[in-house]
Amino acid sequence: MIGFGVGGGLTLLFAPQSGEDTGDWIAFASRRARRRLRNTNRRSIKQVRDILERGQESISKVVRSRGNGPEKKEVTDL
Repeated sequence: MIGFGVGGGLTLLFAPQSGEDTGDWIAFASRRARRRLRNTNRRSIKQVRDILERGQESISKVVRSRGNGPEKKEVTDL
């Protein structure tokens, strides 16, 4: 985001375009950045959910494998 701000500022200073064209470009770039950020957030949330589901499955598997008997089993499949 800092790089985007610095790049935007430099573009405003040295742009050979009109102010309206530059404003349009900034609006387009900010929409694109928001879309990328939103997509990254969605992927991150999905990855965290997948990790939590795998952890829950592993825990359930360990609990089921313990059974009701007095013997203890070593858990090596975490």
